[in-house]
Order: sequence, then structure tokens, then C-alpha cells
Amino acid sequence: MTMPDKGADKGGKAAPDVLLREKLIGFQREIAELKQINKEQKQAAEQGEQKLLLGLFEVLDAFDNLEKNIQDKEESLGKTGQRFVKSTRAVQRKLLRLLRSCHVEPLEFPDNKATMEQCKVIATQHDPARENEEIIAQERKGYINTERKQVLRKAEVVTVYNDGPSMHSAYSSQNSS
Repeated sequence: MTMPDKGADKGGKAAPDVLLREKLIGFQREIAELKQINKEQKQAAEQGEQKLLLGLFEVLDAFDNLEKNIQDKEESLGKTGQRFVKSTRAVQRKLLRLLRSCHVEPLEFPDNKATMEQCKVIATQHDPARENEEIIAQERKGYINTERKQVLRKAEVVTVYNDGPSMHSAYSSQNSS
């Protein structure tokens, strides 16, 4: 003689509370899986955004380098050269506006001091007339997401350091004193 299942009623069917419990467990599993998928998709989207932004920063670096090279020679350019310079500056401004619309801004240093959170010091120089950590030159701009208050890329800077030997970098355009 077979004993009826505890979860079954007299007709051999599963009791409603057992079915509900199984359904609930199934839904909880699905919710957990969907949360995991959502988390993975969010991470992938953030990585894609970061990769895109870093690429755009490289384009802005190219514009900055072009600007440095053109500054001294701009007056000697003909009309075509001057139009080219004007056009490249317009493209650069559009790119910066696009980044600003996404809450991305170049880092600014109102006190002209380097901070570890926002700067990577690539070289130092002695200058007794200035304070330590004062920025002498910004070799590459840094960028911040103003909405998240997150530094996306640190600025690469040359700073004053009077308490020891100067540090030189092959990347620095500054001449040591």
C-alpha cells in the first residue's frame, strides 16, 4: 500500500501551498539571474563608455598638440592655413561641447596645485620662488565626470619639488633648470 504524499491531496495532486512555494522559488531564481545579467550588462556598458571616452581624450590630445605646434606659426600662415586652423579649433570646441553634454569636463586647478587624486606627476623641477606641488606645466589634460565626481583620466603634470632631486620624464616637454 502506498502512502499519499504529504504535499498531495486525496486525489494525488500536489497541495496548493507546495505549488506556490515551488513557483516562488522559481521566481526568486529568475529574479536573481536577471539581477546578475543586469549587473553584467551595466558593467559592460560602463567599460564601453570608458573605452570610448579614453579614445575621445586621445583625439583631444591630438588637437592640443596641434594647437601647441601652430601657436608660434599661425601669423605666418596664408588664408588657407588660417582657415584650416579655425576649422580645427571649431571641431575641438564641438567635441568639448559633446563631452560636456555627458557631464565630462577637463580638470581644472584653480590653486595651481597638483593632487594625487587628479594628477600624475611625470616630472619635477626646482624653483625656490614657487611652492612644492605647484604645477609648472600640464602635459596631458585630465578629465572628470562632474555628475559622478569621478576622475576619468588624471592630468599629467610637471610640478615644483624643492626638497630633493628633480625628476625628469621622457614625456615632458619642459626643459630642466
